Amino acid sequence: MSSTLRETLKIEVYFDFICPWCLIGKRQLDQTLALLRAERPELQVELCWRGVQLLPYLPAGGEDFEAFYLRRLGGEQALRARQAQVRQAAASVGVILDFTRIPRMPNTADAHRLWQRASQLGSHAQQDAQLDALLESLFACHFQQGGDLGNAQTLLDLAAEAGFATEALVSSLQGDGSPFLGTAEGAASQGVPSFVLGGRVLSGAQPVERLLASLRQAIVTERQPAQMRIIVPASRVPAPGKRALIEEGGKSLVLFNVGGAFHAIDDSCPHQGASLCGGKLEGEVIQCCAHGLRFNLNTGYLLGSTQLKVGRYPVELAGEQLHIVIPQEDVVPCMR
Repeated sequence: MSSTLRETLKIEVYFDFICPWCLIGKRQLDQTLALLRAERPELQVELCWRGVQLLPYLPAGGEDFEAFYLRRLGGEQALRARQAQVRQAAASVGVILDFTRIPRMPNTADAHRLWQRASQLGSHAQQDAQLDALLESLFACHFQQGGDLGNAQTLLDLAAEAGFATEALVSSLQGDGSPFLGTAEGAASQGVPSFVLGGRVLSGAQPVERLLASLRQAIVTERQPAQMRIIVPASRVPAPGKRALIEEGGKSLVLFNVGGAFHAIDDSCPHQGASLCGGKLEGEVIQCCAHGLRFNLNTGYLLGSTQLKVGRYPVELAGEQLHIVIPQEDVVPCMR
């Protein structure tokens, strides 16, 4: 009897149930995986969702949803603009959001504890469908049904509807609002959603085409040496004060020439994925067109921050040939 060796792609997604970009990111990932499986039906995908509690300081009973965001965003106009932006992004992947139906911003510590326990029960083969159903139910409860993810009975009812035995989950609930200590480290702990694949972290909800390119590259990376070198054609090398968009090997990069010194960064802003290629360049600082965030090309960091960072890569000159060096452990952190 012969057997076929099947490749395996492991994907870890760091998320919180109250983050609309995580729900949007899930829809984008679902669409991407459907395309990838059509391309490579032999590919096995191991998908693991890991919780990150974004708001551990919330009281156990949560807070009024509208009041929370008015305080966080500074006023009614900013709140409505942000909600309109999120609704538009959600609608593009088939998700209808009605923020008026959300009464509370819940403390999600117990929701994450229940999810973590549920993820540990049984084998992957037994649980894939149940876990996906539970995740969908938890997102729907908060965003579409006006439920309270801080309520223990609500959580247990959703788990039971997804096919889990609640007696195996009830001890995971503490009910006191104590923070959930997850497993996220480094870049993945800085913001959600974050996708860990092929030894790298891709942060923020990503368009399907970009996520698909990253998954394809993650498959290739497993067979590659410790780094990838992108050769920049002479015709694409920017003149001083100029920049060039370089798309190669599943990467979309911007190459800057600042006074004869070259800098290469990811084209995707780590805040919400907007392109940086068309941003305003002032010396060694690039400004994102979408929200005005400014990043130092020498370090990749947001000005005034040591947490939010755009992916930055070494540029080397070998003879007369310019190379952008992409390490296998390439990480693109994001803090939302």
